[in-house]
Amino acid sequence: MSDAVGMTQSTSLSAPSHNRSLGARGEALAAEYLRGLGCEILASNWRHGRAGELDLVVRDGDTIAAVEVKTRGGRGYGSPFEAITARKASRLRALLIGWVREHRPAAAKLRIDAVAVTVLPGAEPRIEHLRGIE
Repeated sequence: MSDAVGMTQSTSLSAPSHNRSLGARGEALAAEYLRGLGCEILASNWRHGRAGELDLVVRDGDTIAAVEVKTRGGRGYGSPFEAITARKASRLRALLIGWVREHRPAAAKLRIDAVAVTVLPGAEPRIEHLRGIE
């Protein structure tokens, strides 16, 4: 019985590390993809107190966009975009406004984007990009 508990603890301790590693890989792939589109990466993993974190902040022409990156290592949890609810999008907008107030970039528009990265074993990562998710 104690073996089962040990296995459960070991599994639960390794899952967050794996998820962080997968998330970091997804964010790096998303940043590379966005640079390829001509975007300038202004910030990554920007935290605003307890309000939350912006995965990426980019300049896309005259627009500053907060980019939520969702990464999946399989197909079992549905589309990565499904994890971005209306409440989450609203929080991202508030965080982006906080970032803009703090950094004061010259920009005509603000936008919230989402990038979904699916990394399957033995396959090239799949990247999907939605602009203006609100």
